[in-house]
Amino acid sequence: MKKVIIVGGGRVGRYLIEKLKQQDYDITLIDNHKDNIKIIKDKYDDVKIIKGNATEKKSLISAGIEDANILVVATSTDEVNLLISIVAQEFNLDKIIARTTNPSHIKMFKKLGLNEVVSPELAACSDIEKMIIPQSISEIAVTGKGDFELIDVIVKSGRVIGKCIGDISPNKDFIVVMCHKEEDYLIAKNDIVLEKDDVVSLLVKTKAIKKTRKYFTKSGILHI
Repeated sequence: MKKVIIVGGGRVGRYLIEKLKQQDYDITLIDNHKDNIKIIKDKYDDVKIIKGNATEKKSLISAGIEDANILVVATSTDEVNLLISIVAQEFNLDKIIARTTNPSHIKMFKKLGLNEVVSPELAACSDIEKMIIPQSISEIAVTGKGDFELIDVIVKSGRVIGKCIGDISPNKDFIVVMCHKEEDYLIAKNDIVLEKDDVVSLLVKTKAIKKTRKYFTKSGILHI
């Protein structure tokens, strides 16, 4: 039996649970909203539920990610989905499927190596179902309440020019996710050296955006 972990018990998550139960999948849900948990617990007594924050590795491990086949990240917040997907990539999953509510984020999600990215604005929930059920299957903590934002900054400051990404990220305020150098769009790695006019994509605490912006540059902020 294939094991699927679904993060997010909202409309999309509940739809997937309903469809996957018809296909005899072993389903585990991670959610930290009591209303979502109650709805699913009352309707599906055989779905394992982990009340926790899926951006924390311990919640993923509690859900059994070490022997799971597929992870579906389906919360309503892109920044949360992105961070969970990054954390999950160290595990040996067949497939990671991430939901984005902003179609403009799809390219970045895919460049990070995610197997599938779906935007409800572009595709119905049934398309996620098809990704999970093909003919054969060979896919910093945040609260999920909008306290992180995904932004681009242009490197201008001498404080970061010449430094490796691993020297500055991750820290308590931000994570470097991508680095755009001329024609190359690179997944952030510790040994990439930042140069003037590089564009870096950051997952930043909302309350630290101003401070982080100043750290990289005094101008040239671009929102994704």
